[in-house]
Amino acid sequence: MKKSRSFAGIIIIILIIMPFGLFSQPESNEEGRAVWISSSIFNEEKAEALIQMKDMLDDYAEIGINHLFCFSSMMSQHQKKWDFLAVFLEEAHERNMKVHPIFTPGGGQKLEGEIKEHPEWLIRGIKGEIYPNLNIAHPGVKEYFAKQVSEALKYDIDGIHLDYIRFQVNQGFSYDKATCEAFKKESGYSPFEGKFDSGSMIWCEWLSWNAKQVTTLVREIKDIIDKSGKDAVLGVDVFPDGDAAKILIGQDWKLWADEGLVDIICPMQYTNSVDMFRRSVKEAVKATKGKCLVYPGIACRSSHNKNTPEGVVQEVKVAREEGADGVTFFFASSLTEEFMEELKQVVFK
Repeated sequence: MKKSRSFAGIIIIILIIMPFGLFSQPESNEEGRAVWISSSIFNEEKAEALIQMKDMLDDYAEIGINHLFCFSSMMSQHQKKWDFLAVFLEEAHERNMKVHPIFTPGGGQKLEGEIKEHPEWLIRGIKGEIYPNLNIAHPGVKEYFAKQVSEALKYDIDGIHLDYIRFQVNQGFSYDKATCEAFKKESGYSPFEGKFDSGSMIWCEWLSWNAKQVTTLVREIKDIIDKSGKDAVLGVDVFPDGDAAKILIGQDWKLWADEGLVDIICPMQYTNSVDMFRRSVKEAVKATKGKCLVYPGIACRSSHNKNTPEGVVQEVKVAREEGADGVTFFFASSLTEEFMEELKQVVFK
């Protein structure tokens, strides 16, 4: 009898615990449906831009778009004579869409304003040539983007998004005197002391050092967001192959996911090949290990492909099948009525 009572007591305890989590199902997360968009597609005049904005966002609402990754949305980037971000936020939030201003640390920059005042921030090639790209390894560049992010956080934004969070392709690192000296201080060598190939230990160390500089900037931006007290996430656009990206452009996004530095990763998986897309999504989901959201980038049209509405729909299906948390469409100007109608009829009913 004592054994029976003890057993009954255990059963009662289990029944009490079960509803509070032992066998409860996790809450389902909303599927991310994002679009890359630029303020430049809207009219320079506020009244005309507002009409365009309302029409576009109404169309997006019909297919459940809930995230807008927006280029050139800050006043400091001189895109509009009026406060585009404030207006865009109001219209997007009315439709339950989240807005993430985009910053492009390694992208091509206009040589104006503060950047024009600091030519030492620009990339210097091996032969001393100057490129209109900022050297992410330079402390002044990191500080510049830290200020940009802090400015954006004064708005009621939902996140910060980083595109071109990398060096240019073909190891476009900077060989200016200050950067070479900073590398030598840590490694004991100048990058010029090694051969420019993977057989050189100095060259391999140089590649790794530059990747660390990009990671440092990501970490600093994440820290600014966290300290702001804002409920804002950090997202990044990345090259699809994480191992190649770390070596070629200093973009160690697998590490960023593993360390919890980013909340959303958008691998730019622009292809018409469904098989290639599937393999890439599978690898991204596996690499991030559930530590951040994965929104594969699907291109309606890009410099790498020109897709069809049926092809885009198929890739949405694949992203779901492989466990991605959502999708991101490239680009707003290419996500035409034809594409949206197909999405609405098939996968976004």
